[in-house]
Amino acid sequence: MSRDVMKVREKKDRYKVCYMSGDDSGFDMMEGALLVLEALDLPIDWVRADLGWCMWEKSVAKFGEGDPRCNTVPPETIESIRSTDATLMAAITSKAGVKGFKSAILQMRQLFDLYINLRPAKTLPGVGTSLKNDPKIDIVMFRENTEDLYAAVEFCPLPAEQFDLHPGMERFKKSREVAVSWRVFSYEGCSRIIRAAFEYAKSTGRKTVHCSNKANVIRQTDGMMKRIFLEIAKEYEQYGIKGIEENADATAMWLIKNPQEYSVIVASNVFGDILSDEASQLTGGLGFAPSGNIGETTAIFEPSSGSVPKYAHKYRVNPCAMLLTSKMMLEYLGLNEAGRKIEKAIGEVLTADRPGTLTYDILRDFRGDPQWEANAASTIDMASEIALRINPGFKGDALEAAKAKVKAMCDWTKTIGFEK
Repeated sequence: MSRDVMKVREKKDRYKVCYMSGDDSGFDMMEGALLVLEALDLPIDWVRADLGWCMWEKSVAKFGEGDPRCNTVPPETIESIRSTDATLMAAITSKAGVKGFKSAILQMRQLFDLYINLRPAKTLPGVGTSLKNDPKIDIVMFRENTEDLYAAVEFCPLPAEQFDLHPGMERFKKSREVAVSWRVFSYEGCSRIIRAAFEYAKSTGRKTVHCSNKANVIRQTDGMMKRIFLEIAKEYEQYGIKGIEENADATAMWLIKNPQEYSVIVASNVFGDILSDEASQLTGGLGFAPSGNIGETTAIFEPSSGSVPKYAHKYRVNPCAMLLTSKMMLEYLGLNEAGRKIEKAIGEVLTADRPGTLTYDILRDFRGDPQWEANAASTIDMASEIALRINPGFKGDALEAAKAKVKAMCDWTKTIGFEK
């Protein structure tokens, strides 16, 4: 690779970072994350942008339903991502069956060629895992982000000429309706995600990289990925890194039985999607699952958790996924010490377990508190406690001023986009 894509393109004394509060409870998550980041006094200038269902509704109101200009991503947001050093994004809402609707994050992955979906899964203090003997899990998933079935090459109804492309389509000719999604792999796409995984292992001192595939059945696409993986693995043997390829279903089983045996996993888009969710469930669920979308020119960091519309603007959601996502962004910018402080503070709050400091899902799912509803802290209260662990002086007037600042930054009634 021409450069270390896991780091910002240009190191600076001060960075411009785009932040996008997403939809529904995404605003609450972003507010909590920005409060903690305020406690760190970072060399960052924040630039607001918006995308998601909120922008879809705004564009429909502006242009009218069915207008091709309606979108989940306004031109202003694309420009903000292009002109900043990195992007921090909260959860967004997608709704099925809406004509013309396109996923905002899928558009951004393709537009900016964010070919790495990075999904760490690590056991946290006070959360652990439900597996026998509570194994220590520290897995980093490299999921290819732009190809495979997510290339969006699909047909329904299937054009007549498509039935003659392959003998295997003969048996479907008399079917009432046929839909086909192409599973598209390229040599370049496979090579760069595999090499990124090995380079990460090399730079972080990890000794194994697993490639999860189904080359035994899907012989052309996964077969190509397996072949390229084994070729690249040979290059890294000199660094003491072992490349191991195995069937994706075997990986799914062994993640349950011996997750501690995995360090770095690389997989195609669909298999990586499934396996990364499985790994996240082993380490607390999506409420603790960060992710990053990384390419040669920029990176967009987003939590794996959903926007939880039923709790929109009610401050019920767990802020940890958003905070751990913020940690990933800080590491991308080279602000590693600030990232370590966030992870340490989260662990301290989770293990201290003081009344009124943990959100309902932690009390219900990990503490077994029968009074979890009454004893739960709000998103912003848990974030405040984490911020205080980072900066003991971040209380009183200073805390209240910061709360007011981040609330204004995430004002969900004042979105930006489709202004022209």
